[in-house]
Amino acid sequence: MLTGQRLCHSESHNDSVLAALNQQRSDGILCDVTLIAEEQKFHAHKAVLAACSDYFRAMFSLCMVEITDYFLLLKKKNQILLEPGVIQDVLAAGSHLQLLELLNLCSHYLIQELNSFNYLDLYRLADLFNLTLLEKAVIDFLVKHLSELLKSRPEDILTLPYCLLQEVLKSDRLTSLSEEQIWQLAVRWLEHSCHYQYLDELLQYIRFGLMDVDTLHTVALSHPLVQASETATALVNEALEYHQSIYAQPVWQTRRTKPRFQSDTLYIIGGKKREVCKVKELRYFNPVDQENALIAAVANWSELAPMPVGRSHHCVAVMGDFLFVAGGEVEHASGRTCAVRTACRYDPRSNSWAEIAPMKNCREHFVLGAMDEYLYAVGGRNELRQVLPTVERYCPKKNKWTFVQSFDRSLSCHAGYVADGLLWISGGVTNTAQYQNRLMVYEPNQNKWISRSPMLQRRVYHSMAAVQRKLYVLGGNDLDYNNDRILVRHIDSYNIDTDQWTRCSFNLLTGQNESGVAVHDERIYLVGGYSIWTNEPLACIQVSEGKEEVFYGPRLPFASNGIAACFLPAPYFTCPNLQTLQVPHHRIGTV
Repeated sequence: MLTGQRLCHSESHNDSVLAALNQQRSDGILCDVTLIAEEQKFHAHKAVLAACSDYFRAMFSLCMVEITDYFLLLKKKNQILLEPGVIQDVLAAGSHLQLLELLNLCSHYLIQELNSFNYLDLYRLADLFNLTLLEKAVIDFLVKHLSELLKSRPEDILTLPYCLLQEVLKSDRLTSLSEEQIWQLAVRWLEHSCHYQYLDELLQYIRFGLMDVDTLHTVALSHPLVQASETATALVNEALEYHQSIYAQPVWQTRRTKPRFQSDTLYIIGGKKREVCKVKELRYFNPVDQENALIAAVANWSELAPMPVGRSHHCVAVMGDFLFVAGGEVEHASGRTCAVRTACRYDPRSNSWAEIAPMKNCREHFVLGAMDEYLYAVGGRNELRQVLPTVERYCPKKNKWTFVQSFDRSLSCHAGYVADGLLWISGGVTNTAQYQNRLMVYEPNQNKWISRSPMLQRRVYHSMAAVQRKLYVLGGNDLDYNNDRILVRHIDSYNIDTDQWTRCSFNLLTGQNESGVAVHDERIYLVGGYSIWTNEPLACIQVSEGKEEVFYGPRLPFASNGIAACFLPAPYFTCPNLQTLQVPHHRIGTV
């Protein structure tokens, strides 16, 4: 009588099955795939190949059948339907077959699906399949939403892989957190999973120079992590030394002291209104400021800390993301106006002004340019309205002005710009009221002025700007045969390489004198000024983008001449999500 169960094993069964399958392959029976190698065909069974190779298993799985369909559909109709249930399989198969077009479509699909719940999973997919577009999108998403994610899903942030956190912390566009908050996040992440092996490297991305001195002492320098790391201590001490060297900060800028910002935007400084003689105001163009958008004359312009004193016909220069203002005309308590030699510096990190050493000469209607580690002040009129030939330069490290090589004649109401590492000066008027068409260039290494080809006509009260390797002169006045002033609407360009002037085929839409000028993204912005046609200050901004056209930009909040303009990083402390500058304009075309 049989009473038990036993597991019986055949030693020959596997060999028999394989032999039978091989025989079927040789006979061409039940073969369902054909492999081609070096123009030879081999009939085979999918099941056997899949059992022997993960690659063939993926190729013959359902997803690979679908991927073939997807690819054929893509080739035939230039479109495919992707959905969450198959996207990972499509990526895997597409990666195996290196279908780059399909992988690119998958990346765009996943970017559209990116949100605060799946960003980490999508980053892992990007890393696994080398999807650089998706990886960048995840980094950008984190940079933009880090502040809110720290509030809503802090545990997710603390489990970020190091390579992702590193990219976020090094971003210039991480403006939703203060630098102290970024430091606190780094410390929490290091302590969360004891990632101390990353300490020295991670702290390189903290911009300690953006913290104030009290914070550096109380928050950073006294922290056990800093005290335990020579590298961290050195970084904090570097920031303290930076703060102690107040005047030299613009020339000591590094990645750890450079303000984080979303984009550059247009700033306007000072000027002369109709009803107010001299303006203190510093404003920047803020296209996302909706609070004042419906108020006439102030839409899209936001105020920052005003200058210590109102002035017009002054000059500005940017060095190391600091704004320098020098000279100009001020109004005294008696009501009398005159040129001054005072100068000040705006710090965009703290929205504050500081006085710097005054120039040796009082100057208005002059030129100020930044070259290398110096500012250069050229010509102008002094407090007695005498026209000056002198040139002086400012050294931030020493907080001191010194004279350099003067002009061969007195000059004011000229224009200037720094291009190709040189300071270019055009036009102007001499102390004998002679209008000039000269172009001069200052070579700082040789401390001398060199004459170049003269302009096509005389200009005073005009503006100069550089785009690529061309200088442009815009606006200003000349004299007619009766010695009366006439507006100049022609725009002339000068080729630095060939020393030749060319008249552009397009003109200014409105004659502008005594204007501010700034350049951004190869566009020239001519800001405000004065019209001798109407004897009134102007509120317009004309924009030239070097494509044989001029158009109007946004209007100023007030009509002003003797105004100055520049581009600086948008201040994130007032508007953290300011996007890339999009200055609205009404395109006019060739005039």
